[in-house]
Amino acid sequence: MGEVTDAFVTIRNPTSSDIADLCATLYALDEGRPHPDKTKCIPILAPGYQATFKLTVDTTYEQKTPIQVDVNSGASLLLRVGEPACTEIGVLAPAPDELGVPKPIATVP
Repeated sequence: MGEVTDAFVTIRNPTSSDIADLCATLYALDEGRPHPDKTKCIPILAPGYQATFKLTVDTTYEQKTPIQVDVNSGASLLLRVGEPACTEIGVLAPAPDELGVPKPIATVP
């Protein structure tokens, strides 16, 4: 692998229905080999809950590359979001045991 690019993605379900077979997949324009953490799934995201995933792709070493995340429920595309380059390095990553675990959506007072 050249360089790995990680994306932390939080998916919220503000609706009144379950979202079944929820998957998030990370893509990069210069993607090399498929990375085992490219796609993360959970069986159900209940109404009023959110889940955060760490997604990873293999990219070209020391190159800025456009990235995109697709969010699917079964065979249906729910959302596609992209960025021109993944340059922000976050310091406050979620704890590993919190990844992929549905939690109530945080409300702002």
